[in-house]
Amino acid sequence: MDLDTLIPLCLIRDRNAQKQLYESYKDNLYTIAYRLTDDTALASDVLQETFIEAFKSLANLREHKYFHSWVKQILVRKTYRLMNREKKNESIDNISDVRHRDTSDIEYIEQAIQKLPAKSRTVFVMMEIEGFSHKEISETMDISVGTSKSQLNYAKTKLKQLLKNYLV
Repeated sequence: MDLDTLIPLCLIRDRNAQKQLYESYKDNLYTIAYRLTDDTALASDVLQETFIEAFKSLANLREHKYFHSWVKQILVRKTYRLMNREKKNESIDNISDVRHRDTSDIEYIEQAIQKLPAKSRTVFVMMEIEGFSHKEISETMDISVGTSKSQLNYAKTKLKQLLKNYLV
């Protein structure tokens, strides 16, 4: 079923439609949550909370075709708030060298991204991996566009530092 069929059914709490919508988007959203949290349990929790909120707020979605962008924003907001609440900000000074000769390039880059502080990691993932604009990031994270841009710059600078020995 397409979104124009599924969403009205979800609005009347049709469990089969809700399950189908969940199944269609869960893998992509879980991946985003995991990239932001680096924690499988936390990513699963955020995914569940995201869909609970999405189903409660579905009537606020103006156009069904924007469901994916809308639900991603809910996910990122929930993840960011949860990470702030748990004070999971990592210190760049406490990073140990996790470079292993047997890891692939992608795994090493993912590890480097996870070493970024929560705010800059969130902005980096939203912008560079998920394709959000600075305006969307600022609205989602409740920060200014300038802060979004500076956090992205900070993330890229730190990643270059973390990856410079690996990329040589």
